[in-house]
Amino acid sequence: MLEANIPLDEQGLELTVTLADTPLCRAVGRSGIGGRKENQDTMSGTAADDCVVLTVCDGMGGMNGGQTASSIAAATITDVLGRVPAAQMGTGAITEALDRANQAIINCAQHTPSLRGMGTTATVLVVTPQAAYAAHVGDSRIYQLRRGRKVFRTFDHSRVFEMVALKQITEEQARTSSFSNVITRALGVWPEVEADVAVLPYRAGDRFVLCSDGIWNVCPEPEVIPAFTAEADTQRQVERLTAWVNGLGHSRGGHHDNLTLLVADMKTSSKLQTGCLKRMGRALAERFRRLGRHGAK
Repeated sequence: MLEANIPLDEQGLELTVTLADTPLCRAVGRSGIGGRKENQDTMSGTAADDCVVLTVCDGMGGMNGGQTASSIAAATITDVLGRVPAAQMGTGAITEALDRANQAIINCAQHTPSLRGMGTTATVLVVTPQAAYAAHVGDSRIYQLRRGRKVFRTFDHSRVFEMVALKQITEEQARTSSFSNVITRALGVWPEVEADVAVLPYRAGDRFVLCSDGIWNVCPEPEVIPAFTAEADTQRQVERLTAWVNGLGHSRGGHHDNLTLLVADMKTSSKLQTGCLKRMGRALAERFRRLGRHGAK
């Protein structure tokens, strides 16, 4: 729940934008500068050929580098995936879009010395009638929520989350660590980038949330999840939560991070459902078992 004693603060918040409203879903987003000198977050979305493509990127680098990197990434990803027919959409197409965004940032930096070293995180959600595809690089996140509960969440590419994976620290310790902003994957930093892509069934009423760390990092996750589902209306949810996070930042001294929130509410259910995934998983496991016993052919 959003704490009643935290004021809703609109200072520095941009206008709420409807990024998609199709038979598949309604998606609304909002960004804000927070307590920083510039907003290095970028969000974008498009709807084409029975697909909805949504992205949130959080840039890094001085002298407008972070803002430039996140803008290039969001524009490239949206443009590339907006041209892919629904029947051809999948992990391969999304990986290619991220590779192109990575190269576009590198090319820009090579021609503009002041921008060298810039990079950005990236989250990409592609909704098709068949399934949803969630991809990410860095520590911006995607959540899938159902009836107020988390059913999926990306796992940060960061130094502290590597420690979480090794069970050296808890997620809450990672969130409050002074090294929480050290990410291990980003677009524009290395010639090649490895993205994680998940194929997700969805149901009517499910809510997907894409957000930069300026949103999810403001409080422990058990408090964030109820905040993500406090409002049933998509636009109302985005407006209220961003204003609450901004108010919380100002109440703590006004040095808070850029904040970007994108909420997509599903209007229908995907053709792929959990049972299908389990059957696919069993089939793949059996195939690998046979390959291990008899050798690949």
